[in-house]
Amino acid sequence: MTTGDGDAGGRLFPDDLDRLDPVGAVRFADACRSAVAYPDLVAVGPLFAPAERTGDGWRIVGACDPLPGGAREVLADVLADRAALLGLSYEEATAYLAAARHLRAAPDDEIGAAGSRFRVVRVEQFVRTGQDGPEPPRPSDPDPRPEVFPVPPARPWDVLRDDPGADDLRGPLLAALSRAGREPSRAYRTPVPLSPMFTVAERRADRWHPSGRLHDLPGGARTALATYFRHVVPAIEAPDPTARAEYAYAAALLDDGSRRNGVEAAGRRFRIVRIERVALAGPDGPEPPRPADARMR
Repeated sequence: MTTGDGDAGGRLFPDDLDRLDPVGAVRFADACRSAVAYPDLVAVGPLFAPAERTGDGWRIVGACDPLPGGAREVLADVLADRAALLGLSYEEATAYLAAARHLRAAPDDEIGAAGSRFRVVRVEQFVRTGQDGPEPPRPSDPDPRPEVFPVPPARPWDVLRDDPGADDLRGPLLAALSRAGREPSRAYRTPVPLSPMFTVAERRADRWHPSGRLHDLPGGARTALATYFRHVVPAIEAPDPTARAEYAYAAALLDDGSRRNGVEAAGRRFRIVRIERVALAGPDGPEPPRPADARMR
């Protein structure tokens, strides 16, 4: 198909249209806008996650934990559950159970079982900030409308690809870690992005403070904040009737389907904040916990 105007080649569509990734293009444009609006990258501490070696990288197989020992417990549970799967041989099931018992007794961050290789992976967390504070969710982040998905579909586990193609992140991420006093190991310098997560932050004393757990989707953080306004504040903080009405109104705003990312109530200011997560990889895969991480509490 051709056109007479508006296309120097006289074509309505480019020849390589089948190779274009429109979703990827939108996300890239979002990332470029974010780098301008929120230019500062701040390291906010690591998490740890169990991962399994796959054909093209490492697949996260369980929830993140703030401590290496917690991630080992998660991995032990994953292995014990896998031993109960139908179709396994006796030897495979026994191997998974033995690996689960070993992880619960010894502080090892890598183990093999039934021909598979597992590792506890260190995941760095970052927040982008700008003049108006921390970055909220981006338009291209998954954020299903509650009226369409009352229970959002489960997000698939991340895969840390062997060839992540994220070298443009290397300089800013390593610099942010150095500023935070967590100089990266020379053995693990390749950034491998994971899906972002989301939390609630409150503005106090001219600074934003995270005040909740991590959520897979922005809607989960909004629901948690609305629950805090409706149930926790009246029960624990005992606000006066005027403030109680303001909290109730803020909760209704969060539930109105507009997917807002900021709200104020009783003189307090809250925001849904985007948390970037990145693993650092080397020739043997993603970075495991560091010796100093064992002292984390």
